[in-house]
Amino acid sequence: MGEEIYINKIQNRILYSLCFSIIMSLIVGLNYTLIQGYYVFVILFLLISLTLVLSNLELVKLKLEITTSKLMYLFVGVISFIIISLLFNTNLGYPLIPSMGLSILCLLFFNWVYYSLEPLRG
Repeated sequence: MGEEIYINKIQNRILYSLCFSIIMSLIVGLNYTLIQGYYVFVILFLLISLTLVLSNLELVKLKLEITTSKLMYLFVGVISFIIISLLFNTNLGYPLIPSMGLSILCLLFFNWVYYSLEPLRG
């Protein structure tokens, strides 16, 4: 029961940070340019969200079931994505965005093959 109240407080803080970011971006967008208001919104919301995640890191780890193996898998995936994208871009001459899309497709195919061929865990 107490954990549910704590999660509701976090959800309210996220809502307040979203509203604050929207208000600040509207102020900047109306006084300067719309793209600057957009940048203010993105920067503020990401900074506030990162602060909330770091302040409640144990609860985030518990609810998202984050383990070191999942973090390592994510790290290896990001590094592989960068390497494969650069390989397609520099060696094969693909433009950057299509090489990124192709690297995502290759990594998804590798992931599907690996988990379909992995023996079942009892």
